[in-house]
Amino acid sequence: MFYIDKIVIGFNKIFKNFFTHLIFWYLSLFFYIFLTGDNNLFFAYLNFLETDNIFSIILIISLFISILFSIFDIIFTARTLRFLPRNLLLLIKSIFYLVSVFLLIIIAARPSGTDIKEQSYEQLLQHLPDANIKFIRFLVYFYLSIFFVNFLKAVKKKVGRSNFRNWLLGLLNKPTEQERIFMFLDMRYSTSLAEKMNHKKFSYLIQDVFNDMAIVDNYQGEIYQYLGDGAIISWGLKDGLQQNNFLKAFYAFSGLIQKRRRYYMRQYKTVPEFKAGVHAGKVVVLQVGQIRSDISYNGDTINTAARIEAQCSEYRNNLLISGELYNKIKNKKGFQFSHAGNIKLKGKKRGIDIYKVKKKKK
Repeated sequence: MFYIDKIVIGFNKIFKNFFTHLIFWYLSLFFYIFLTGDNNLFFAYLNFLETDNIFSIILIISLFISILFSIFDIIFTARTLRFLPRNLLLLIKSIFYLVSVFLLIIIAARPSGTDIKEQSYEQLLQHLPDANIKFIRFLVYFYLSIFFVNFLKAVKKKVGRSNFRNWLLGLLNKPTEQERIFMFLDMRYSTSLAEKMNHKKFSYLIQDVFNDMAIVDNYQGEIYQYLGDGAIISWGLKDGLQQNNFLKAFYAFSGLIQKRRRYYMRQYKTVPEFKAGVHAGKVVVLQVGQIRSDISYNGDTINTAARIEAQCSEYRNNLLISGELYNKIKNKKGFQFSHAGNIKLKGKKRGIDIYKVKKKKK
């Protein structure tokens, strides 16, 4: 069963993936020409439009590759990968990449007006370039480019959208101060659920939940860390406050879980629930580690959000925010706020105001 939020998630993912491929391959193929000083391969075998304009040729090739690889990424989703052994997945990917090169050349190089279906196997092979050093060089470059674009996509997932450019330019080696919103999100009753399920099934539950958590991307949220059965979600102050994105993200995620309750009941005999604490403040972001690098946000803001989340059970509310963040919200329509009191959190010398949040029913 499809829901609007899931459709938006899927569309955003496909569009961003396609756009990343398109930009990368357009620049990469020009870089190949720059390195080799040879564009004959593109004119002789990859000229879809039969034109002398190298920019148009490269654009069409990039579009073709981007569509092909985007479809491949759609097929091999996280849930699909569960059922495939790692070695088999590697073999399938390698074969797919190799076939995509030959398919690209055959489609581009076939005689105009001739249908591929009408050609014999021997005739199709005639359209392939000779296996000389130039063609082998292109295949090697093509494969290296595939691994590089997958590496960049993995890094972007790891460091986050907002930090990717700074990581690429090496600017995260120097601590930088930012003002951000942090949401500490945790699953209710996770200990008892883990005891009832075997560890593998509980791991699949966490995987499904985290896949649904991708909905926060619709509200400019970035998942900073996964912590067992919970996560830390972050926003730039402006993005988080704009149209109350940080509040909408929590209720959109909770709502999506409820909409998929039939799936969760069928698979796990339970519908997971989440509680969250949210706080805003200044943090320092930098890259840490030599053997294994990571992006680290340092400051009291995250600790405060975690301690606010710990109060959810006591106040019987799924979402609590700090008074400091409450004061920054300009438009409070659509949500009901109630002051829970000034509470001295663990490790804090001074008390902090906490507000309960509930979404108003339409």
